[in-house]
Amino acid sequence: MEEQQAYLDIKRARRNLVLGLIAAIAAIDGAVFFTAGSEIEAIVSDISRVGTVCAAAALSLVVVRRQKVGGLFGRAYAALAAGLMLWVVAESIWAYYELGLGIGAHTTSIADVFWISGYGPFAYHLLSTARFFGKGLKRSAIAIVGVAAALFLAFYIQTLVGVFELEGPGALATLAISIVYPVLDALLIVPAVLIVMNAGKGQLTSIPWIFIGWILLVLADSMLGVAAASDMSEVFHITMAYNAAYLCFAAGLLWYNRQFIISDKKLVNW
Repeated sequence: MEEQQAYLDIKRARRNLVLGLIAAIAAIDGAVFFTAGSEIEAIVSDISRVGTVCAAAALSLVVVRRQKVGGLFGRAYAALAAGLMLWVVAESIWAYYELGLGIGAHTTSIADVFWISGYGPFAYHLLSTARFFGKGLKRSAIAIVGVAAALFLAFYIQTLVGVFELEGPGALATLAISIVYPVLDALLIVPAVLIVMNAGKGQLTSIPWIFIGWILLVLADSMLGVAAASDMSEVFHITMAYNAAYLCFAAGLLWYNRQFIISDKKLVNW
């Protein structure tokens, strides 16, 4: 009876988290969508991105404070927190560039240094947790996802070069930065996709939120790279993708904090 009640409580909590995540994405991205093309588009977009990544970073710090940094998951989530903090700095700098300095959306900046630096700790988190959650994965699945990622990367770079329209002294730097991101994304999308494919084996998690967040981030980066290379003016849909990704990170961290740290659940059940 107690085990059945515990299962029902977990199921109810998971349902509430899904509904809360959907509501948060709808509310925040709805504001971005309905202000697109208006005078306050940049304000809403930048504030929403900074706010969502700050929410994820704050929850990651809560996890680190309660879990500490020992063991596989302690180190992995400390790395995740480090990466998110670097991206908080990056998003904040970029918001200042756009809102404070009035610099266009396709200019390389010091923010790129922090965004790219975040990939190091993110890679540690993804690869170390993938070793745990990826148990049972077939080599054929790993090979298929790896080849698919490589083919997508090759196609994407070819497309990026094909639509490149910028000119001037910063053009090549913009193109180089636009290529760096998908290369790094391709390295991390493989474990993310594999874990999503391997999800659903435990009672505590039906959807690996953080890994889904990474898939959305790769999608957003891909769109942003093309937008930057082609000098596209409408980028509100890219902001919406980033917001959804950051909120998925926040949902995963909230679930991890409640079900594994506060409730002292065993990780093997995830």
